[in-house]
Amino acid sequence: MRPEDVLESLVEECREDHVGLWRIVKAVRLDLGLTGPEEVRAAALGLVRTLLRERGMWAGFPAPDGRNFLPWKLPADRALSRIEEEWLALGRDPNIGEIAWFTSPG
Repeated sequence: MRPEDVLESLVEECREDHVGLWRIVKAVRLDLGLTGPEEVRAAALGLVRTLLRERGMWAGFPAPDGRNFLPWKLPADRALSRIEEEWLALGRDPNIGEIAWFTSPG
């Protein structure tokens, strides 16, 4: 798959449901075939950057009810920095529920 195809797939998922960072990492590994920790992180953060800056997705967490979403009150660049900092501090790929989720505001 091409990165553009992965991005479009993630955009569609964000329109239907909340998408965890772990899901983006999985797409980078499975759909793009990347394996090295640095290249996986760089590619995943690139996709997140595009989702936030160009596609208008929100970063945050699902609300306790599982349906609504609690977006971070951060500009896209600061949200991206927060995600990268937390990922580096984690020292491994994020698992389900860790660091951030993404959704479409509409």
